[in-house]
Amino acid sequence: MHSFKWKAVRAAGFVVICCLLTGLLNFALQQYNIARVNVHRIGTTQYDDIFIGTSHGLSAINPEIIDQITGRKSTNICMPDEHLIDSYFLVKEACRKKKPKRIIYELDPSYWSTVQNHGSNSVYIYKEFPMSLVKLEYFWAKVKEMDIRVTLAPWFYYRNQAGNIKETVRMKLSSAYQNYEVGPLNNGLQDYTEEGYMYQITDPNGDKGSQNIVLWNQQQIQDVEKEYFRKLTELCREEEIELVVITTPVPQETLDLYRDVFEEAHRYYTELMEAYDVPYYDFNYLPLDDFDRGIRNYLDYEGHMYGESGNQFSRVLGTYLKEMYEKKR
Repeated sequence: MHSFKWKAVRAAGFVVICCLLTGLLNFALQQYNIARVNVHRIGTTQYDDIFIGTSHGLSAINPEIIDQITGRKSTNICMPDEHLIDSYFLVKEACRKKKPKRIIYELDPSYWSTVQNHGSNSVYIYKEFPMSLVKLEYFWAKVKEMDIRVTLAPWFYYRNQAGNIKETVRMKLSSAYQNYEVGPLNNGLQDYTEEGYMYQITDPNGDKGSQNIVLWNQQQIQDVEKEYFRKLTELCREEEIELVVITTPVPQETLDLYRDVFEEAHRYYTELMEAYDVPYYDFNYLPLDDFDRGIRNYLDYEGHMYGESGNQFSRVLGTYLKEMYEKKR
């Protein structure tokens, strides 16, 4: 009996040590990311409008410029690898603390027909949620069946950052980290603003990458994307939140190269939004006054904009949102 108890104590001690080591490695290796400041912001500040979506929205939507036109208060929580399941739970989290009046979903059609990678990038948003019933639901819906390294030991995916441990720990012990400041997220190539706009330094002659981009494919649309768009529309109706959907413009060169694909996607989502009775603005096919669609104003053929291009597009978007609001009054 004594031997059994001693083995149990040793086993429990081993588990505790493993948990402590895992926690320390997560702290020392995981990098500061925009999800931390975004989740904090929507839980502590009241907004009229919240923009959700992908990295296209991150580089194209400057809330501060849009607010100057609409007279409302907005923030941008579009993030890389943010699929609809993530957007849905971000909206639920916002409703739990500071319910907005309107959600603007930036729809990148290619995300609907792409399986989300089940690595660390797929849960970096989830991990920044404070403990709540919303986080538990998020875990059950998305995380519970993933690789245990993703859910419990994400440091494994950042082990190549071992040489930066000193800098990472110093930053996480700083007041900037504790106060959710955006400064540590910036570098010489991009500046992340207080309201969630990633201003990319303009380099018109920079390498635009390959023209072989990830394209939308109706036959490959994922059921999870359709399911969570339906859930998003239902959530907005239940919470009496207005929902608007937009697609940001890709370079004209991309539109010309893959015209049939983009036209098919335009028809598909136009019909889908009509079925859901949700306003849809596909800016690939709308007038864009004072906005140059040329590839020189983009980082790549996929449609990520340089900072000044994003500012120009934000003025166009702000005007559309203002006119839409005024028509409803």
